[in-house]
Amino acid sequence: MKAILYHGKHDFRVGDTNDPKLAAETDAIVRISRAAICGSDLHLWHGGLPESPNTRPGFAVGHEFLGVVEEVGSAVRRFRKGDRVLASCTVGCGACVACRRGVYSGCVVMTQGGGAGNIFGFGHALPGGQAEAARVPFADANLFEVPDSITDEQALFLTDILPTGYMGAELAEVSPGDTVVVFGCGPVGTFAQMCARLCGAARVIAVDPDEQRLERARQSGCEIVNPTKTNLVEYVLGRTGGLGADATIEAVGRGELITQSALVTRAGGRVAVIGVVAEPMVQLPWILFFMKNISLRTGLVNPQVHVPRLIPLIEAGRLDPTCIITHRLPLSEGVHGYEIFAGHQENVLKVVLEV
Repeated sequence: MKAILYHGKHDFRVGDTNDPKLAAETDAIVRISRAAICGSDLHLWHGGLPESPNTRPGFAVGHEFLGVVEEVGSAVRRFRKGDRVLASCTVGCGACVACRRGVYSGCVVMTQGGGAGNIFGFGHALPGGQAEAARVPFADANLFEVPDSITDEQALFLTDILPTGYMGAELAEVSPGDTVVVFGCGPVGTFAQMCARLCGAARVIAVDPDEQRLERARQSGCEIVNPTKTNLVEYVLGRTGGLGADATIEAVGRGELITQSALVTRAGGRVAVIGVVAEPMVQLPWILFFMKNISLRTGLVNPQVHVPRLIPLIEAGRLDPTCIITHRLPLSEGVHGYEIFAGHQENVLKVVLEV
């Protein structure tokens, strides 16, 4: 089959790889119809994988995909051939102590090898979905049937970034009437802004140095701040009577923005970090959090928990995930999609790959 294959830093190639096969009775094979390029995929593009047998060149990348079930193992009970499904980006067994608590991303079974072994597309252990087909382990726990009432493009981002944005609002405990600061107007930040409003935020302040992305946020109803042109702390304090925001969501993945988050958040407020911070260690302004009694929460998304809540919101028209799509390309042009996305070209926000 064809897939986008990792060969190293800035070296992805569309090439041939083996068709996936059932490896366990709980597996399913999904014939993919849509996939997307995620900001997390850019960590691979920029060479962010340690060398190991699992990360040797030639594995399929990508963790945002949906399609149709082609084959199921004998122990799969919830799905059958022909079902239209989406796959959670993180894979859990569904039965261990972590999965039973809703922390599928920390599955004891799937994370035994360490690293990102339970995320599609980060190594040979779990090849990704920017491909014509993929094997989904523990299918009953990690696949979701897509109802006829929503399109492939509406469902695609339920795999990762829409649940991530929703989780940001949830971790930040956004409540009716809140002022919320969201760092980042990329795909995850955009969804965090949408979900903050869904939770009743009275004011959402979107922060980004990209003027085109800020304009998108303004059109969606956010106040906007370009921190390269405006003193962000002064702006937020000025808009909140000197108090600061009730909640702040960091959706970029830069360690220094955790400090900024503490500075713009009021005493007793909440900070949620949902951006993927590439640095293994970051400086934390502990005294700010301590003296201001600010709660800090973070974590990797668990779509298994959030997808059942989000599908009805899409069906009801309360969320429109397709608003972030700027580019649609065939899988054969996927490497060009990476070049556009990584280079911030053509006012890109989200690239969808049609398989």
